[in-house]
Amino acid sequence: MTATAAVAAAEPEVRPRRQGRNLALWLSVGWLALVIAAVVAAPWLGFLDDPHRPLAGQPEEGPSWSHWFGTDQLGRDMFARSVWGGRLSLSIAGPAVGIGIVAGGLLGVVAGYFGTWVDGAVSSIVNVALALPALVFALFIVTMLGQSYANVTIAVTILTIPAIARIARAQALRFAAREFVTVADMMGARWPRLLFREVLPNVVPALASIAFLAMGIVIIAEGSLSFIGASVGSPSITWGNILAAGRGRLEESPHIALTTGGVMFATLLALNFVGDELLRRLDVREARI
Repeated sequence: MTATAAVAAAEPEVRPRRQGRNLALWLSVGWLALVIAAVVAAPWLGFLDDPHRPLAGQPEEGPSWSHWFGTDQLGRDMFARSVWGGRLSLSIAGPAVGIGIVAGGLLGVVAGYFGTWVDGAVSSIVNVALALPALVFALFIVTMLGQSYANVTIAVTILTIPAIARIARAQALRFAAREFVTVADMMGARWPRLLFREVLPNVVPALASIAFLAMGIVIIAEGSLSFIGASVGSPSITWGNILAAGRGRLEESPHIALTTGGVMFATLLALNFVGDELLRRLDVREARI
């Protein structure tokens, strides 16, 4: 059998798999768009109850037409609390990942491009930071600075920078040795052009795909801090502290934790799938350069 015939025979098997991945990708993108639209428009959605108003319904009432996710111990609407909790969780994860991409990306690209003592210094700092237990380090920062939105964001941002710097360094090393960079160097291009016009634009797509994975990790980190009572304080609501509040009622009222937990799980799954799919597709494109 020729190579062409073998490819043609394998195509019917590959096509359903590809269609399944495309469907999963669109479902993930659709879910993320729905979540983002809900949390952004929360102040203007008139059907949402005040998430802090007690006795919006009967305490610990199960899901119903009037309360889609049921109510908690104080009778507060769980759907409203899930939407507002997602608003704060994503407003922590978004800036943390954005700052981590910029700061960590620049550190990694500079280290990977220049090498020598610059790479050694940056890599040493990154390795020390990655060697520290992430949750313990975040807990230390929040304990020292206090429990607030800004301080929790600072804590999780510091956790993202070293990991992203390592990924950016690996990508910069990969592209710094490519032919188009070597040719530009031989033609007399100075290092700012080589760094910002040749290497950095090729690193950005990989960092963009990593951003989705990092968003999920930051949401989990905030949830972990909530479980030990070290995230944003009351009356602020995040997915993490909703789950922490509902864990003691799993036998009597499991919907309190499971509904919000289901939204959080679906969001994390969508973020991870979109990030993995972007990485896979970018690798294919880079292999064809």
